[in-house]
Amino acid sequence: MIQRDIIQKKFRIFIWLSLFVLIMEVAGGVITNSLALFSDAGHVLIDLLALLLAYFAMRLARRGTTEQFTYGYYRAEILAAMVNAIVLFMLTILIFYESYLRFLTPQPINGPEMFVIAIIGLAANLYVVVKMHGDERENLNVRGAYLHVLSDTISSVGVVCGGFLIILTGNYIFDPIVSAAIGVFILVNCLGLVRESVRILMEAVPKNIDLQQVSDDIKKIPRVKEIHDLHIWSIASDVCALSSHIVIDTEDVNALNSIIGQINEMLKTKYNITHSVIQAECDRCASGAHCEC
Repeated sequence: MIQRDIIQKKFRIFIWLSLFVLIMEVAGGVITNSLALFSDAGHVLIDLLALLLAYFAMRLARRGTTEQFTYGYYRAEILAAMVNAIVLFMLTILIFYESYLRFLTPQPINGPEMFVIAIIGLAANLYVVVKMHGDERENLNVRGAYLHVLSDTISSVGVVCGGFLIILTGNYIFDPIVSAAIGVFILVNCLGLVRESVRILMEAVPKNIDLQQVSDDIKKIPRVKEIHDLHIWSIASDVCALSSHIVIDTEDVNALNSIIGQINEMLKTKYNITHSVIQAECDRCASGAHCEC
């Protein structure tokens, strides 16, 4: 929870910074008539919305469990990531279309102004990327926002290069070419985000967890004889759950509870599985015989 609080504080700074870059690039696009700047400004707008969406999803995820939402609101972060990916895809289609029109009919661009504005935007985006780097590894919602900002940083690099080439050659064709390249980069990243979001919504085993290895590690705990009906899934990108039936070689209730405690501790420490439901069975339970354990 402390880590999420720190991330939220960072996001408030990122949101204000993105708003500044958006205003600057829209004004710059009007002044320079640069599609690349307008494309980047559109991308910054989506970044801003993505950051806001991710921020409020994190705040919603902090709410406790209810009778209706017994796991809480963690999945709000996954829905936010999915929405961000869909919006990124729509933005890419628009960029491709506008690039095609500009490629057919190149428009005059004020290269020097475009170059200076792109440099400022790049500096702001780099700051956000550096500060956000590392947080995206543990949380898919943050990763969705991070990919927005990262792709916008790449976009800014493209706009800087485009402005430089226009100044150098006087050829305006570099403007739509840079815009199209930005679109390709965004498309690749949003497809990856959709794939990861779908895996969580379909309750697939997390990519960083080997189901067989978890089973083997549980069997290594003394007196554990068998494990079956093992299920592992993600509630959110950084919150994993497990359920299973485990046959334990004892009929003593206290011993069963102690062994289950060892299993839970191992799952939490080694695999960061914080929600585990284990149905313990002794040999007589597993065989269907009457048992008091």
